[in-house]
Amino acid sequence: MDGVRLKVLATGTIALALLVGAGYLPGDTTWPLVAVSVVLLALFSIGWPRLMKLPSPIPVSVVIFLAGTAATLLGLMQEPGPSLETVAPVVAAGVILVFLTQLVRGTDAQKRLESVAVGISGMLVAAFGSGWVMLGIDSRWHVLGLVAGISMVGAAVPGMLRWPDRIVFPLGLVLAVLLGGAASLLDQRIGVLPALVLGAGCGLVVVAVRAMLVSVGGPKGTLQMAAAALAPLLVCGSLSWYVSALLL
Repeated sequence: MDGVRLKVLATGTIALALLVGAGYLPGDTTWPLVAVSVVLLALFSIGWPRLMKLPSPIPVSVVIFLAGTAATLLGLMQEPGPSLETVAPVVAAGVILVFLTQLVRGTDAQKRLESVAVGISGMLVAAFGSGWVMLGIDSRWHVLGLVAGISMVGAAVPGMLRWPDRIVFPLGLVLAVLLGGAASLLDQRIGVLPALVLGAGCGLVVVAVRAMLVSVGGPKGTLQMAAAALAPLLVCGSLSWYVSALLL
């Protein structure tokens, strides 16, 4: 293991603990969970374009943050209850904004196509992070956040080693599935099958993001490490919500 990979794992674990812990706070208020989510979205939005080495990261960061925050707030206002139905229209609007940020840079700007791709992918990740808020405010199923977290940590641990993907990928996936299934014992309302499915999904997300980060050279600096840690975490928020909606 090296220091950068350990810092990424530690950052992701702390962020996960904040999200899951905010969902377990007593009372009916949702503002602690929303506040944690917005702060994490801000860190991800700032770090993601820099992690992808964009020459002009600030406009893309602004669009990513607006998309993630809008998906969260609009999702909370849905009737009859919070949902992720607003993710698609928010991302659609964000795509237009991403293209506009590149148009105003001029025709001679560098990496315009790469900036569009990074902006759209960052918006998707940020919007998917709204799933943590939707899941956390539902006292019936926010234990799924804990199951997802255990699975993600299991998948991330092998990724801290400098092993090739052909070893890390299946090992991380297997650990995530096994730990997800075992975590179903935490609550009788969570069956083994949903926990296994969630573990497999979270494991795939973590090992896939790890492979992508290795291919781009890995994070350098605090903000880039934060983005690297938060990317799989945010995606697994919506994954957990959909598992609760479809299998529970």
